[in-house]
Amino acid sequence: MTIDSHHHLWKYDPETYPWINEDMGVLKKDFLPENIFPLLKANGIDGCVAVQADQSEKETSFLLDCAANYPFIKGVVGWVDLQAANRDERLAYFSKNKTLKGIRHIVQEEPNPEFMLGKEFQNGIGCLSKYNLTYDILVYDFQLPSAVLLARAFPDKKFVLDHIGKPRISKGVS
Repeated sequence: MTIDSHHHLWKYDPETYPWINEDMGVLKKDFLPENIFPLLKANGIDGCVAVQADQSEKETSFLLDCAANYPFIKGVVGWVDLQAANRDERLAYFSKNKTLKGIRHIVQEEPNPEFMLGKEFQNGIGCLSKYNLTYDILVYDFQLPSAVLLARAFPDKKFVLDHIGKPRISKGVS
């Protein structure tokens, strides 16, 4: 089985997705399961994993609903506030849906480059194993040192590095 391991779905709204700037005009439209299915099929891809692009439980629910209605969506990486006091309760709630495979936080937008090293965030990462969930790391290249320290702090945890750490190739930085 061939899987597209990272695909975004959304009903485009500029307030929900403010990170889609003018340089990304091609993304300023809806991307729904019915849009991606013919492309997957035409390219011999059997399914995909839908990954969050908005830090909201509303989007996590939307992605899980998409997966329930479109069997080619084999997994979802959603969002739960890993620093919240009720994180365990929210993880328990969402992980009842076996399509949920992981959690992601848009760390690249955090002003503190050491965000992932914070005690509350790491406590949240520690909760994921209880629910057999991976953690997707979404960072820019300058945040990779903190990502390495996070992974070292949880040697038995499964991590996924999204977009290979967003290297600034076009700027000549590697």
